[in-house]
Amino acid sequence: MKKKALYSYAVLLVILISAHASSLRFLDYVVPVYMLAAPLLLGTRIRIGLSVRQIVFAVIVSFVILIPYLFFFSPAGRLVLLGPGALAFQLLGVSLPEEIFFRGFLQETLGNNLRTVFFTSILFAVAHLPAFFFSGDTFALLTFFPSLLMGILYLRTSNVVPPTIFHFLSNVLYLGSL
Repeated sequence: MKKKALYSYAVLLVILISAHASSLRFLDYVVPVYMLAAPLLLGTRIRIGLSVRQIVFAVIVSFVILIPYLFFFSPAGRLVLLGPGALAFQLLGVSLPEEIFFRGFLQETLGNNLRTVFFTSILFAVAHLPAFFFSGDTFALLTFFPSLLMGILYLRTSNVVPPTIFHFLSNVLYLGSL
């Protein structure tokens, strides 16, 4: 199963590079669909639970980490709220599919331990490099660090909801602070 997980990651990289290198916009929709479908097609059980305790834990961790970012590292020093469509896309089209694929599938399949958190975070960062190379998105170079926290949240809870919450709030804060 580990080989199949790594092969599915390689396919994801090909799709991501194709999406960023071409003007074929439909590939932007293929990426989240693939990240949701690949684990399911390989028969992986994704752990999604709505534990109030874990949700509160994720929100607290998110605020402790992200509020200092807003005040000290925000490029514009302000926060603009995203519209409902952008929020829905960040949750359902970015954060949830990425967390299902990287944490619920790859991290779990490769051994859900600290070593795997580090390795999966490297894979996560590499998957974001096409955004840097083709679009100049310098934030893509920093995705390794929040990925470590998302991996630790998954390691601690064995549930994709807490890292998805952190991922979603990170993306919303970053985009709202541009």
